[in-house]
This record gives sequence, structure tokens and C-alpha cells, in this order.
Amino acid sequence: MKTILLHSEIPGAQKFQEVLEAETVGFRVALSIDEVAPEDVEIAIIWLTVPDYLQRLPNLKLILVCGSGVDSIIHATTLPRHISLVRLVDPFLRDRVSDYVIKSIQNHILSRKDYFELEDTSDLTIDNISFPKLTVGIMGLGLVGEATAKKLLALGFNVCGWVRTSRPRALPQVYVGKAELGDFARKSQILVCLLPLTNQTQGILNCHLFDQLPDSSFLINVGRGDHLNEADLLSALDSGKLSGACLDVFKVEPLPADHLFQSHPKITVTPHIAGGLVPEQQATYAARVIACHYRGEIPPGVVDFHASY
Repeated sequence: MKTILLHSEIPGAQKFQEVLEAETVGFRVALSIDEVAPEDVEIAIIWLTVPDYLQRLPNLKLILVCGSGVDSIIHATTLPRHISLVRLVDPFLRDRVSDYVIKSIQNHILSRKDYFELEDTSDLTIDNISFPKLTVGIMGLGLVGEATAKKLLALGFNVCGWVRTSRPRALPQVYVGKAELGDFARKSQILVCLLPLTNQTQGILNCHLFDQLPDSSFLINVGRGDHLNEADLLSALDSGKLSGACLDVFKVEPLPADHLFQSHPKITVTPHIAGGLVPEQQATYAARVIACHYRGEIPPGVVDFHASY
């Protein structure tokens, strides 16, 4: 029988298995390579690492990766390059990250009484509050980035985006490539990083970029910790170039209790909570992607091995 092999270390693997079995027809879902005949496995679902057993599956047709990032697996020598690799960026995950970004922006604005015409933010009420027309610059317009942009536009923010490669986007104002990064930065009063981590984006949140932002800009990083040059951020905050930062991802996780970010008055730290995998949501979305694949369609989230995301 055609088999889906689910990596046992995926959070909530048993619930994932239960939901996926209920929502797929004609497939068995297994949690261990020892439970199956390798030739029966057509789909593998993995997370964070590439299991060695992938190379022992002669009829493997599709690999699904839980969550939004593939930076931890894309360069693994055991990852087959000839098989479609798809990120499971389910709608719940997109909403969760985009909502985190919006709440972070709103919290930042409410802490800055200079954004309002009122002399004192204690005078704010539900009737007179109005968010100023700030420009939010989003780095990375994948599934999560586009969802975030749409919500911000609906709330009345100006939104622009920056991407590495040119293709049709759902956002009217998009800057492309290194040549246009400076123009993008100069517009971004609030900078949101939702980029995939690649060799080209590692360390992209640095002093060169910060220097091109408007004065007193605000940074939100929900991409990866390695996008950020930590020393450059501290310098930009201490000089006043940046008014603050909200960070959900770090080079070392969990962030050590004695890290400078933990006590910095201009930095809000959260412990990588913007996303998170919900097994029921991931399984339901995986079933949709599998059905899409077997209809001969290209599902959202297909990884480009050349681009590394």
C-alpha cells in the first residue's frame, strides 16, 4: 500500500499521523521506517533534519518539510535533489506570524506618544485612537510575507517589500535585489524581516542597512537569528538611529538569560513564539499539498534548490 512516512520527532507526531490518515485516501501513514516496506513509501514528511532513511526509499516522490524554513536541511548531502521538496506553511502558521508582526507594530506605536497629535498618550481612548500613516518595509514576500503585507494594507499602513528575485507579487511597491535595497530601506520606518536564511541573507540586518533607514526606525525580526548582526543592532539602538527592536529569533536559542538583549530597554525579546507548529493544522495542510501533487499541480511552498528556499 502507498505509504506516507512521518518523522517521529515532529512535534505532536501521533496527532499528526491520526489527522493525516483521516484526510488522505489510499495511503498508510507510518511513524517509523521499521514499520514499512521501503519500496511502498512515496511521501516523506520531515522536520529540522534529513533522516538517513530517505536514501533507502526507491519510489519516493515528494518530501514535505514542517514549518516555514529549510535552512537547517537544504545543504544536507543526504537530501535528494531530484525529488520535489515543499514547505508546509499552513494558513494557521501564516496567520500566527503575521498577527505577531501586527501586534508588535501596534505595541511599538502605542509606546511612542510622539506619533500622535495628543500631548499625552494617557488621553487615548477607543474613540480617538488612530494609527499614524507609517511605512512598513517587509523583507521577504513569501507566503508569510504576503499575508502580513495584506493585513497591514487593510489596517491603513503604507507597505513596501524587498525581495531577492523578481516575480509577480501581490504588493504594488516591491524593490528587487541588492541594487534596490537602499531605496527600500530609506522608505521603511518599521522594518520587518521575514526572509529565508541563505548565504546571501545571512547578516543582512547590519549597520550598512540600518544607516539607510529613516531616523528612529523600528526593527522586527521574525526570520532567523543569523539574519542579524547583534553588535550592529546594539550600536544603532544606542546611537538613536533605531528607536527599538522586537526580536523573536536568535543565533542561540533559547536566548541566554545573561545576553545583553534580555535587559536592553529598547529591545523586546520573545522566545521564538511567532510561529510554532500545530500538528492538526500541519496535517490538514499536508493532505491538501499531497492531493495537489498527485493532481499534477504545483503546490505553494515548493523549494528552489538553487535559491536555497
